[in-house]
Amino acid sequence: MRKERLLIKSFLTFFFLMATIVLSKIKLHPIFGTGGRFSLLAMFAPIIPSFIGASFGAIAIFGARLLQFFLGISHPKHYLSYISYLPVFIAGVFFSKMFKRKRDHLAIPIGLILLFILHPIGRQVWYFSLYWLIPIVIIIAQPYIRKIFWKHDLPTIYLYALSATFIDHAVGSVMYLYYFNIPAIYWIMAIPYVPIERAIFALGITSFYLFVKKALEALQRILPVKIMIIETTEEKIEEPVLLEAKVISS
Repeated sequence: MRKERLLIKSFLTFFFLMATIVLSKIKLHPIFGTGGRFSLLAMFAPIIPSFIGASFGAIAIFGARLLQFFLGISHPKHYLSYISYLPVFIAGVFFSKMFKRKRDHLAIPIGLILLFILHPIGRQVWYFSLYWLIPIVIIIAQPYIRKIFWKHDLPTIYLYALSATFIDHAVGSVMYLYYFNIPAIYWIMAIPYVPIERAIFALGITSFYLFVKKALEALQRILPVKIMIIETTEEKIEEPVLLEAKVISS
């Protein structure tokens, strides 16, 4: 059974890897102060670790990037190109952790805020990093969110997705700030667009998550081997919560 599960998990990793390559080529709006553009990958990649775990998720996401370079689908423009998928990967790990009781991932947004305001330019526009308080607030408010929406999974998943997309935003912002030293004016220009952009990205993450979850549930009914489990992360009597789908790892 372990070999069969590993085989299925490997297949899912390959599927996510291929989907990552395809969706990364569907470009959205420009990133202020750089020559890059956001892609549909920002909505898809954050769901990957929730289904195949962080290790296989890393293989799918970073493997896709390396394969793009190897096949000539994409060409590295600078050193940052090699780790350009790091923001969505960290966002994915963060998203998967949102379904658990632990709060150790609080360190991620806190650390990113500190890194931003420690930079000379970031210090000039320190208020830009206040957006990254949103994931912190959502983590702290998780017990209340679950109690309020215990009958409906969708609002909870959306809030988790919102926190994840702001982590993606934070990691990417810090990376670009330190590498390109983007002038303060561009950060100021981006401020009014960030809430709309992230609200839409969170909707995309939520949609992809629910689509893949339902697809795997349907596939599980057909295959003789269990490829995923549905589990609650808290006691239902204590705090009714949404169901999390993930691939069995053992």
